[in-house]
Amino acid sequence: MCAIHGIVDVKPDLMRKMIKTAHHRGPDGSGIFEDDYITLGHNLLSIVGEVEEGKQPYHYEDCILVYNGEIYNYKDLSHNPKTDTEALAKGLKNEGWSFLKKCDGMFALAFYNKTTKQLILARDTNGTKPLYYGYINDKLYFSSEIRSLLECGFERRVCKQALSHYYNQGYNPGYLTMFEGIRKFVPGEVYVDGQMHNLLDYELEEPHNLDIDYVGKQIQLKNNYSVKQTLMGRRNIGLFLSGGLDSTSILYEMKELGVKPRTFTSSFATTDNKSLLNKDSELAERLCKDWGIENNVVYQTQQDYVDALEDTFYALEEPRQGKSFPTYYNMNKFMASNDITVTLAGDGGDELFAGYKHHKAPKWKSKLKNLRKNNRPLRNPELECSLEDQMDYLQEWLPPNQLKNDDLNDFLYIESLNALAEDFLIRNDKLGMAFSMEGRFPIINKRLRDYVRALPSRIKTDIKFKEKPKEKHKFLQKKAYENKLPDYILNHVKTGWRFPTDEILVGRREQPAPDNGVLKDYIRETLNDKELMDIFEYDMTDVEQRYLNNKDYDKKEDKGIGLRSQKELFCTLNFAVWKKVYGMSI
Repeated sequence: MCAIHGIVDVKPDLMRKMIKTAHHRGPDGSGIFEDDYITLGHNLLSIVGEVEEGKQPYHYEDCILVYNGEIYNYKDLSHNPKTDTEALAKGLKNEGWSFLKKCDGMFALAFYNKTTKQLILARDTNGTKPLYYGYINDKLYFSSEIRSLLECGFERRVCKQALSHYYNQGYNPGYLTMFEGIRKFVPGEVYVDGQMHNLLDYELEEPHNLDIDYVGKQIQLKNNYSVKQTLMGRRNIGLFLSGGLDSTSILYEMKELGVKPRTFTSSFATTDNKSLLNKDSELAERLCKDWGIENNVVYQTQQDYVDALEDTFYALEEPRQGKSFPTYYNMNKFMASNDITVTLAGDGGDELFAGYKHHKAPKWKSKLKNLRKNNRPLRNPELECSLEDQMDYLQEWLPPNQLKNDDLNDFLYIESLNALAEDFLIRNDKLGMAFSMEGRFPIINKRLRDYVRALPSRIKTDIKFKEKPKEKHKFLQKKAYENKLPDYILNHVKTGWRFPTDEILVGRREQPAPDNGVLKDYIRETLNDKELMDIFEYDMTDVEQRYLNNKDYDKKEDKGIGLRSQKELFCTLNFAVWKKVYGMSI
């Protein structure tokens, strides 16, 4: 894990500023290459080889490579390569950008040919590693960090188109960022001398043997292979263990591979006596006790949450609507303090194996409609974004080759390039790299991911999935581990993992939230801002009567305007925190 930077111009002094800004992504070293056409820079976090072996920019013949990530199958791609960097440079030199289709891993890279002046930029097909770019005076600038690009003169001005999508979807998919003039590569995107291509341009062939027992066995074997791949390197590895099926399957394979796991779980200070939000952490503790594993539990309070908010959104670089980001920040901080440099996580399992309730009716347009249904429409015409606008934007950037006219498979594919890439994986990258840690995700390694994606949707769900989606989800993954994981993991009713903001701010009819508290006071203070009120069209009466309303509940259900307004609240709050820490203007 590292950071890469580039300027299609000769600016070594500016490059040094970009590298310094991204020091947290690569504290083990840095380097610069320049000629009369381009300046390239690199921050090094040494994980696989020794520091000297990993130094970049990497020179191979007349080419230069700067690269962030890991190529797990690099030994299969070249003759006795010492490092994945060497295998990558040789492959790109000899085969061009299409060589990247052979790579199983995660990466953001720049590859420059000094003789021809050809420049290749690329982001991996899961979107695990971010890559941002923009133009100043027709000169191309790019980096792993938005903050490094801000050193180059890009304005701290909000992109209104991005804000309109963020308000309705909760994050920014595709090429938009919240910074005017800065874009990002979409998953799999490749730039070659001004032309854009995508590594997801291949079609998947349905496997011949669809026997369920056989398919389950293949999934388990491929997951074992993926976990083995992601154990590469010499630095300490920690596993985010939630008690769910994804992280538990990774833990199982680590044990099978003879690795002594170090696991980390969050537990929350809850106030509702009916809360199930610690159920997953309790299962994780039970499993580790049964398997003789010492699990590290990080207990988090609302004071911990508030204390971490500003650092969290500074690390994330862009706002996202989710309620639990500070808890991820605190967990990463704890893991780093315990000498962890590489983290494993089960992200991607839900999007691969149909793990969410909304997968029972898989229509992406319906999903977008549901995400925006409780947000009040903004009247400012510059911030208008209809459902059709969202769908048009999706068609503008989504690589179409792996769409099958199969509702569930198409939905899972779209979701993996939207929420998974730009909300979940980016969260892990940014919050881990804030503490110089590399995040890896075995379940979405190429061999396993493409095998499962190629399976027809008719065998991916239990016959009772639509009736009981929280119990009958992830049919194939459960088949793969039915005799390997305990029943209390396999048959656990999905409860979801999040910080207990609902009960802290609103509560239930029988147990309403207190009128005051650390988080409530922070929200009132932060949202009492005239510019924010103008953007999101609220006043302090709305804050009390909508966002923090702990009195008005529906007659037929234990929910009211307070709970229905939580997405709008955190969309507004997280934007406000980000705007403050970055000194943004509208």
